[in-house]
Amino acid sequence: MDTTMLLVAAAFLGAIFLAAKLLAALQQGWRPAFSLTGRRQPPVELRVVARLHLTPQHSLHLVEAGGRRLLVACSPQGAQLLRRTRSTSPDRVMAARVGHA
Repeated sequence: MDTTMLLVAAAFLGAIFLAAKLLAALQQGWRPAFSLTGRRQPPVELRVVARLHLTPQHSLHLVEAGGRRLLVACSPQGAQLLRRTRSTSPDRVMAARVGHA
């Protein structure tokens, strides 16, 4: 009877330890490869397109994420989304530069 209680207690503490590790990983941005429904979650593509430093503590960042472009202002107080647009394909950008748009 004592060994059974010891095994149950060990399993319970192990489950709590694993849950705490999973929660810490999720809070740091870890995403599981599969959702609870079993479907694979596509990775989010994130790319800094341009960066402009306005002052030593203020800057603008043009970021592309998931087919959208985001203009983000950064300061010591935090970051603020200024504009969100759909990302344009490189062909459309080139056509606009040449004057065929």
